[in-house]
Amino acid sequence: VYTMASRALGTLAAAGLAATALWVLSKRLREQLRGGSLPVVPPRLVVLFSGKRKSGKDYVTDRLLAALGPERAAIGRLSGPLKGAYATEHGLDFAQLLSDGPYKEKYRADMIVWGERRRAADPGFFARLVIAESTTPVLIISDARRLTDMAFFTALYPCLTVRVACSDETRTKRAWKHTKGVDDVESECGLDGYTHNLLLDNEGDAGVLELALKKLEAAIRERGAC
Repeated sequence: VYTMASRALGTLAAAGLAATALWVLSKRLREQLRGGSLPVVPPRLVVLFSGKRKSGKDYVTDRLLAALGPERAAIGRLSGPLKGAYATEHGLDFAQLLSDGPYKEKYRADMIVWGERRRAADPGFFARLVIAESTTPVLIISDARRLTDMAFFTALYPCLTVRVACSDETRTKRAWKHTKGVDDVESECGLDGYTHNLLLDNEGDAGVLELALKKLEAAIRERGAC
């Protein structure tokens, strides 16, 4: 048994770091599900959005929710449980941490480090909290940031992955400014090389965005989720 395990680990290592991380986490999650340690509230489809800061993820996901309707879809934010736990542990204002204002930015770098420590101990910790609240056929995750986020959901549910993209120039117009320790760490760069199902252009052209959202809504309906 030891020899077989060693060979398996050697094969995984040769496959590449990213593929190995996804495979290992997916296997662990499936074993947890069979053991009954994960909440089973299965949405028909999970739509996973990723994108850089100020790319407009929240705006796009709010538009998608309005199109699908609250009886068919709900937005889950992985940062919500993280910020709630962080606020409780550090005696901070949870509501302000959820905002886009300077209060959140003041604590962002430390919150990232704190969250990484929690994920290192349990990669699916925050994702499970979001799933536990799921009650609609479509669950929209507005802030996937890491390979472990993708691995968690794709291992357990039908998924559609969407990358919201725009130029740095457009992000700057939306008050983005490169910040060391924030824009150059995994929470911002972890999915840069991930192949998403759809790329959604959010440069600010209303017509382009409208067409992209209709295409996305059609893809969701084609999957029989609503």
